[in-house]
Amino acid sequence: MLAACGSSDSSDKGGASPSGAASADLAAARAVVDKYSSVPTSIVQDKPLGSAPPEKKVAFIQCADPNCATLAGFMKDATGALGWKLVTFSASAGDYGAAIQQAIDAKVDYISITGIPIALYKPQMDEAKAKGIPLFHCYNTDVPAGPQNNLYSDCFDSTAANVYGKAMADWMAVDAGGSAKVLAVTIPSYPILTAQVDSVQAELGKNCPGCKLDKLEVTVNDLAGGAVPQNVTSYLQAHPDINYVYFTYNGLAGGVPAALKAAGMAKQVKLVGTQGNQPQFADVASGTAAAWSALPEEFAMWTMVDQMARLSVNEWSLENERAAAVPPFYIVDAPELAKDLVGLDHGWPGPAGYKDTFKKLWGV
Repeated sequence: MLAACGSSDSSDKGGASPSGAASADLAAARAVVDKYSSVPTSIVQDKPLGSAPPEKKVAFIQCADPNCATLAGFMKDATGALGWKLVTFSASAGDYGAAIQQAIDAKVDYISITGIPIALYKPQMDEAKAKGIPLFHCYNTDVPAGPQNNLYSDCFDSTAANVYGKAMADWMAVDAGGSAKVLAVTIPSYPILTAQVDSVQAELGKNCPGCKLDKLEVTVNDLAGGAVPQNVTSYLQAHPDINYVYFTYNGLAGGVPAALKAAGMAKQVKLVGTQGNQPQFADVASGTAAAWSALPEEFAMWTMVDQMARLSVNEWSLENERAAAVPPFYIVDAPELAKDLVGLDHGWPGPAGYKDTFKKLWGV
């Protein structure tokens, strides 16, 4: 349970009692869990702009994942707060470069992208750089270097994945009393998800010698076609020792609880994941899922737009961007805590009042 609510330790919920070196490892894991067991109340960014951002035309590359449509809405709100125009370009799963080329041809000022690495659109990146069109990322593993590589942000990047991935790994280790057998469900074509799985695996190896991790790799087409629930069920039927299913983001969990219930396997595993949304928090509230991290997707888009605003007034710095790349998050692992989020359409949006805070920093 979350420490902020004075609840009992999550390790009391299951698993054998560890001893010796294992106890020391779990103590380290518990310290990480405790760190992320309360709702963040402030944003990382604290530097006001020296002047008002001039009007800009921003492109958002909407990926094939259904969640990208939600992110586009958040981007519209954030750019709208600055009085900027947002233009959305839809990208197919096999040809991201075409959508980015459309944005370049439309002569936008900035291009924003989520989850699509530069390696998949290198020719367009080179053209954008040549034409002076900066790019901004979230949920990628590319490292921003400003004018050197034409990338000016990557919020919730691999640095962030290493932080929240470790936190959820430690939660499972503590909850299982050092004996978590984890199935990580992921899409390997998204490097940021691979980075997250790597961090989970490394943290389990560090703090939970008695834990193990298997990977179930699916595709975007599996997700779009509704195949993931059956994939998960089939894997669990073949590997009955698995006691935790870890989803690398909310979209992968859709339909899984119902599929497990239909297969008579609902009590075999605990469902855990990163970036919970309304359905996932409803599952925690009902006891169907054990824990989800609350990573604010809405806040992430505002963080990306914040970096655009800074560049627009020549106040962008790599140091500031890196400091803001790990937005706040926390772990939701109790029904009473999840109930506070069930009424929100897209999960936890971010610290209370964060939009007004950004607007004040922008001078709008």
